[in-house]
Amino acid sequence: MSNLRSDSGDRAYAPAAPASAASTLLQRWQDGGRLDALSADLRPRSLSEGYDVQDAFVAMTGDAVAGWKLGVGSPAAMRKAGTERALIGRLLCSRCTMVDFSVPAPIVTIAAARPVTVEFEIAFVLGRDVSPGDAPRDLMDAVAAVHVGIELVLSRFVDRRIVGQPSFAADNVGFEAYLCGGQIDPHRIAEVVASVEVQLDGVCAARGLYGDDAVDPLTALGHLFDHARERGITLHRGDIVTTGAAASPFDVLANEFEISAHYLDTGFSSRVKSI
Repeated sequence: MSNLRSDSGDRAYAPAAPASAASTLLQRWQDGGRLDALSADLRPRSLSEGYDVQDAFVAMTGDAVAGWKLGVGSPAAMRKAGTERALIGRLLCSRCTMVDFSVPAPIVTIAAARPVTVEFEIAFVLGRDVSPGDAPRDLMDAVAAVHVGIELVLSRFVDRRIVGQPSFAADNVGFEAYLCGGQIDPHRIAEVVASVEVQLDGVCAARGLYGDDAVDPLTALGHLFDHARERGITLHRGDIVTTGAAASPFDVLANEFEISAHYLDTGFSSRVKSI
């Protein structure tokens, strides 16, 4: 539960506001523009209202949902944000790409030539449907496979860190694209994180996170199950759940660049181009 206070005073939030806010965000999603903030009459006052906007935004894209993304989920990030749970967003199918060193690096396009945040992450693939409140006691019982991946975060806001958590949730937690890498042994997650080196154009840009700066993947999965229970969402077999930064996030400002992740003597790469 968030203990964030509204930045919009005690004003009423009109029933049409989620759809109007979603339409505004969708326009920026499509044209690559950015907002300083949503206008006061459209700005969600709580995380619940932010997720209402996100629901409408995702529906308006017309895209299928490939799964879920979590953000702001390390103990240090949640303390700073004043939350007790990671933020939840959706992965959209048209923005997800399978990557592997066994095939040529794919080219992934992003919306605009402005700083994009690169995050190496651990992802689960659900092995069964999970109806609201039906999460297993052992969360891994719902998991069919574990993968590595890289999320590209590109918010519709000029500065996602100052607009407030409800607005960032409305913005689908800044999702832009996802690179789904190879499957890993679930018992070797810690080894993968300890060994990973994320490279930008062949130069090391990030290594694995530890302590309070690190996301615990299973804790993040539990946050998703809690979110789904509260909002009456059924999670589906095959859903990807990417759990948040497992290596230090970093920003890139370039029209084209290559990202690669190296871990346990394997890895993957992709070229990223702005349009």
